[in-house]
Amino acid sequence: MVTAICTLCFTLRALIVLLSTLDNSDFALDVDLHPALNLIYYTTVEIVPSALVLFILRKLPPKRNPAVAYHSDADTTSRA
Repeated sequence: MVTAICTLCFTLRALIVLLSTLDNSDFALDVDLHPALNLIYYTTVEIVPSALVLFILRKLPPKRNPAVAYHSDADTTSRA
């Protein structure tokens, strides 16, 4: 899921940059007179993907502490 989100957003951003570099004066990335367009652009390619990645990665299992696992193994071997 994370790879798909990152790939999709990178491709979308690359297409937008490609369109803005063409000799088309109607499509510019930095639009000072239209802050809503800047907000839409940065929300689409920066904020939403970051939020999705953080939402997906929050479900990862916590890291195991090797010291705790070592002591629990030592307790079981000492009983035997």
